[in-house]
Amino acid sequence: MPSHIPVYGNFFKFDKEDVFRNRIKTHPKVNFFIYNGWVYYNNENQKGINHHTPVGHVNLYDLNVFRNLHSSSGDSQLIYPFITKQGSFSSFKTISTSDFNLDFAFGDSITGSYPLTSSITVNRYAASLGADKRTVLYALKNTFDYYTPLSEEYAYSSSYGDKEVQALNIISIPSIFYGSSIKKGSVKLKFYVTGTLIAEASDTKRDGRIIQISGSSTGQTIGLALYNEGFLVLTSSVGMDPHREAYATGDDTAYSASWHYFGATNSYENAPSSSYSIEFKGVNYIETVTMFAHAKENQVNFSNNPTFLTRSINDTAFVGNNIYYEDAKVKIKNIVSSSYANYSASFQPVTYISKVGIYDKDKNILAIAGVAQPVRKLEERKYTFKLKLDI
Repeated sequence: MPSHIPVYGNFFKFDKEDVFRNRIKTHPKVNFFIYNGWVYYNNENQKGINHHTPVGHVNLYDLNVFRNLHSSSGDSQLIYPFITKQGSFSSFKTISTSDFNLDFAFGDSITGSYPLTSSITVNRYAASLGADKRTVLYALKNTFDYYTPLSEEYAYSSSYGDKEVQALNIISIPSIFYGSSIKKGSVKLKFYVTGTLIAEASDTKRDGRIIQISGSSTGQTIGLALYNEGFLVLTSSVGMDPHREAYATGDDTAYSASWHYFGATNSYENAPSSSYSIEFKGVNYIETVTMFAHAKENQVNFSNNPTFLTRSINDTAFVGNNIYYEDAKVKIKNIVSSSYANYSASFQPVTYISKVGIYDKDKNILAIAGVAQPVRKLEERKYTFKLKLDI
């Protein structure tokens, strides 16, 4: 059980009733807007927040924020991870065993790079079962079947369709954006042409089916949400609007606007009139511990601050040639103010609590909590400090 120690230097152990552990459930709201080949995350320019973070990306740990690429001498100023090759054979997961053995000598530094960023990806697959589509579908086959209790439309192959022969548009969302899972009932997809909303879809039934709620195919299931894995699988290829553009990458053919081309990020040169919005909420859990640190009456009446005494306790008296001792008669400084001029009030022990330290059972510091203003502690007073820590 952790213990706490305010600045005065006394250790106190938390009682069972002083420590509470909770889990907070949060729902971070996420919005991606795709236009002209760019992905905008929560309507912000990430490069303005972190110079080395691309637009539409989130930076893991917020490293290398506004650092210069190179100094005046030409050396890189960006921080980076590194491991020195030693007998322990420690290396990065991206370095294969053969590369580790052949490409590096003992004492060489194996380096990586920061920042690590992530964003959504949109991949379209034709009705035919190509190699790329086969790789993705085989990886998700068990996942699709796992969700069938929510809806039969999840089934890998059923009367609702066979994923291998369906044209698919798969939107991949890294978990850093939502946490543990995507919240059911929060997914909203919007398709715009020249700024006008032509279709909207949402998982209104909270069963993973993404249903079109406005536009020419209202009421139709246009895709599925894999909540825990972070995938939106759009299965509809039905044209929604007379508008036509060259949505397919490397193909100048104009196609009707449909959910199959939703989020087309690589064809912006040929589809400048279309834009797309993805909205959802995440499910994120934060483990917290709340602790109550007590400063009781007649306790916390001494301080290690040198100004607490009338003179330094390091002043020593020597006896003989080899023995010395600290002066035991050093008095505590009286800082109690008086209402009368040129008159000293009666002595009272007074301390000021400015910080509370949290220690483990081995007295290793875990955290330090500071107060906005030092708290004046008299012997007849008692205080309780409420400390909250995310773990």
